[in-house]
Amino acid sequence: MKSLLLLACIICFILKAFALIPPKFQWKTIDYAWEGNFKDTASEMGAYIPENNMPTGLARWKDKLFITVPRWKRGVPSSLNYVYLNGSQSEPLIPYPSWKAAFVTDDAEHPSSNASVISTFRVHVDRCERLWVADNGVADMSNEVRQISEPAVLIFDLNTDKLLRRYALGGDVLKDSSVLSSIVVDIAGKKCDDAYAYITDMGSNAIIVYSLKTDEAWRVENHYFHFDPHAGEYTVGGVNFYWSDGVSSAALSNPKSDGNRDLYLHPTSSTKQFKMSTKLLRKKDASKEDIFNGVEVVGDRGPYSQASACDFDQKHNVLFYTQLCKNAIGCWNTDKPFTPENALILMKDCNMLEFPNDVKVDQAGNLWILSDRQSRFLYDSMDFNQVNFRVLTAPVSDLVKGTPCEKFVSKSVQRP
Repeated sequence: MKSLLLLACIICFILKAFALIPPKFQWKTIDYAWEGNFKDTASEMGAYIPENNMPTGLARWKDKLFITVPRWKRGVPSSLNYVYLNGSQSEPLIPYPSWKAAFVTDDAEHPSSNASVISTFRVHVDRCERLWVADNGVADMSNEVRQISEPAVLIFDLNTDKLLRRYALGGDVLKDSSVLSSIVVDIAGKKCDDAYAYITDMGSNAIIVYSLKTDEAWRVENHYFHFDPHAGEYTVGGVNFYWSDGVSSAALSNPKSDGNRDLYLHPTSSTKQFKMSTKLLRKKDASKEDIFNGVEVVGDRGPYSQASACDFDQKHNVLFYTQLCKNAIGCWNTDKPFTPENALILMKDCNMLEFPNDVKVDQAGNLWILSDRQSRFLYDSMDFNQVNFRVLTAPVSDLVKGTPCEKFVSKSVQRP
């Protein structure tokens, strides 16, 4: 009876959540806000092949929603883009910071400018109104990989759209198998220049730390950053595939009493959740023993719960994460134990959430979700006569209300 009641509650949460999350944007194919007759020219030269464009990441700043389109295949004209929130539901993407910087052909020998982003998966907006990008620098990733520029960290001033910093990542922190999948930024003090970027390298199982203040980067390795061979099998959208992706996403908790945070992280091909103190990550000269012992196993999400992305809501202390094989979004209130009752599926839909690839919480307390049918895109075929890519959003407070992810309020502090 207890299990039936739990199931009924979960179903109630799912139905409640979906009543609050209609698609904000949706596309059959990805198109761009072209200038003049440039679309025809790009199509003729093979620089734009609509069916080869698939969005994977998003981040919101004021009235803009950034959408990333990695150069998985040939014919992606721009990897970093945005749409205005008040635009139409199938709004074309606007290249960022400009067409001149963003447009790069697959056969290019070098980027168009210092502000060019060749191929990025996910981006981050910090509280100092800067956009942080981890650029892999490659085109045609799923076929004949072509390195157009060095992998790099790029930082843009969102108020001026100017490039503030471009830091090239070299062989001292990367390996031949490196794939930079996400980036999250920690501002250690009150000053914006005291910032650290934590970049997940899912290809070579590491976290790359970049210090803005000292303008240097270092590599952090741990055995928990590797994939779990028992969690490498996936079935999404009727497509079976096997991945051996390592640590792919990370999110920062609220500051603790000592000023440091917990970095919640996980490999894609794993069902376990881990955390690591930023105090250790910020120490460039931390010993291997400290790093080895510095990662804590928080808990296990259960079978077929592989996650591509996560983000943290600081108001409610809730970690949100994608659930690829379940076409779902999960949540966990970090004030509570990581148990099946507390780390639950918040919403699930085999159509609107087929392959939920990214999840973000903006500074206004809204949850943003991007789904993109990536398994079909990479390993099968897609029907471009139907909607394939969606962005959904709703206030976090509405989504978690009445669920175990809602913020815990102690009754002991209540007064008559």
